[in-house]
Amino acid sequence: QSNEELFVTPLAVPTIPARHYFVFGKPISTQDVHHKDKEACQTLYMDVQDELKRGLVDVLEAREKDPFKESVGRLAYEKITGKAAPSFPIEELNN
Repeated sequence: QSNEELFVTPLAVPTIPARHYFVFGKPISTQDVHHKDKEACQTLYMDVQDELKRGLVDVLEAREKDPFKESVGRLAYEKITGKAAPSFPIEELNN
């Protein structure tokens, strides 16, 4: 019986990259908010939080509607047509 430990190397399986979705919300000005005004800071914080949540919801909904969200179908389309697979219309965001 051996007291040596058995070393097993980790196995990494490469995956096909997924489509990434990005959304940029409306600009929010902080110019008129004084850093010592707790109420104004809290209001600003809530506005930023609401805008961020809305952007995430929009992107998640758009991803579900994306006919090429799956890598295999998207890569096959791009290989066959020589064009980037279309995504969702930008007009669907931030409605």
